Amino acid sequence: MRVALCAAALAVAFPAAAQETGAGLGGPGGVPLLSALDTRVVDSVGLRTTGSTGDAARDAAILAEARRRLGLRPGDRLTQSALDTAQVRLGALAGVASVETRLGAVAVEPSRAQVEVTLALAPAGASEGPTGMLAGGGRAAFPILWQDQDSLLRFHLNGGVGIYSDGNPWFGHPEVFTRGNPLVEDPATGAQTGSRATWAEAYVEFGLSGVTQLGDSNVALYGAATAIAPLAVGQDIFRGDTRSSIDLEKAYVGLLWGSDDRRRSVNLSFGRQNFTLNDGFLISQFGSQWNAGPRPAVYLAPRTTQDFAAIGTVKYDDWTATAFYLDPNEYEPLESDTVLAGANLRYNVTDRFWIDASVIRALESKTRYAAPGGVVGTRDGLTTLAAHLRWADPQVAPGVWIEGEIAHQKHDDFDMDAWGGYASVGYVARDLPWKPSLSYRYSGRSGDDPDTATYERFDPLYAGGLSEWLEGVSISKALNPANRSTHRIRLNLEPDPRLNLTFDWHLHRALELNNLGANPALAMLSSHRLGQEFSLTARYALSRDVFLLGIASTGRPGKAIRDATPGSDEPWTTVQAHLFWTF
Repeated sequence: MRVALCAAALAVAFPAAAQETGAGLGGPGGVPLLSALDTRVVDSVGLRTTGSTGDAARDAAILAEARRRLGLRPGDRLTQSALDTAQVRLGALAGVASVETRLGAVAVEPSRAQVEVTLALAPAGASEGPTGMLAGGGRAAFPILWQDQDSLLRFHLNGGVGIYSDGNPWFGHPEVFTRGNPLVEDPATGAQTGSRATWAEAYVEFGLSGVTQLGDSNVALYGAATAIAPLAVGQDIFRGDTRSSIDLEKAYVGLLWGSDDRRRSVNLSFGRQNFTLNDGFLISQFGSQWNAGPRPAVYLAPRTTQDFAAIGTVKYDDWTATAFYLDPNEYEPLESDTVLAGANLRYNVTDRFWIDASVIRALESKTRYAAPGGVVGTRDGLTTLAAHLRWADPQVAPGVWIEGEIAHQKHDDFDMDAWGGYASVGYVARDLPWKPSLSYRYSGRSGDDPDTATYERFDPLYAGGLSEWLEGVSISKALNPANRSTHRIRLNLEPDPRLNLTFDWHLHRALELNNLGANPALAMLSSHRLGQEFSLTARYALSRDVFLLGIASTGRPGKAIRDATPGSDEPWTTVQAHLFWTF
């Protein structure tokens, strides 16, 4: 039930030998729908029953025990293994015939999900025996191959098709922004997009995942293995040759222990898997891998896993601690050899109010930091400290939410003092027709002042995700997240439970005119005004497993971009249509 969705946008890449912070892909983004589990954070958890065991008191006792066993709460990172493990735990309860898990979208915040679990109750003896295709369930049981009281094995068949048309790509000067870029067919001349680039992409991801309880213990073993096959036809924003591939996507194993009431647990996993920290401001699964150049599907962005990740999470009542070791999946000619390690500690004050702190350390990296006087150093030795808060209280201020994060960076080998962060506030009128919501967010990442001896340009690490941290579908392809402040106003409407409309306006401003580390065309700016973008996104669920996504956006260049590309007064537009399925 996880698929990475697209409308990816990428910043221009340098050759590896000349790479500096932020050079290379800025990180493809995704519009996470209900199936994009690993991009999402649990917003709320609901549990209900249907049917009956024939004894009302027993029905109530089963529901109470299920709440104890579920093991999910707001703020948790949502994963397929967590849902499968919960399904096995709850399915083992006497009197439970079947378990169904549905994910609901939080329309105003696509990075969050509502989890709804339904237990179908039945009299004793009615629910005995395994289910699934291998247990005689036939095609009606797809994608469940086998499920009994201790185990679950499922087949995954996820995919997507997209058609794209970008007008005036690279603001009419692809040679300025992409010359020397190894992602294009001829780096000496740059991308040959002309005045319009039109192309199609498709992909399919297939494989297995499963979980099994080890004996009578509270320990579960889980894992997954999938392959991915993307295809691109036509002239995209980098190249026009037909490209296809088939590669290993997921390959991980894990162990999960939980106390009887699931208030305390330990979860360890290793291998090719996804990882997103909070909403992706510092690390997103969409920013930790590359979908461009010879790797087809630049906008669908189907690849989301790390080359290798070790993740450990410990829950103790209202505390959650997560440690991680990450080796990102980078494109080999632009490989920075970055390895990150870090930890996050979260405290749930309530189910709607939590605070957390993170530390991230760059153990290895060849990514370079540049200043007017030359290369300052590399990412190797960088330390990022961050604090994050999210608050909502329906009893105090119904419909209001507040969220923010602040991060500071320093370095072992040279004087560095860089800051980044954001603050957002929003309101949703759930009782009005179409459930309108309006939110405002300010975000910023510092730039380097060349008049000081201290290096101050913030390293965005692996930020990404269209719904949150790809700030502008078109213009962000040319911009770098660092040395930038951005105002975002978002209006969201829900005309129908299956239809969601989102309008975004982004206004970008450079904090320093020295912009070394960004696209070479914008290394030195003539103005702080970078540009703005207007975007409309429509999401429509044809069924539980099939989704439509449409995007129309126009990015207007500011004075800084117009001066770097004479005659670039026209906007960069994009129109995109997608169909996604997930089983």
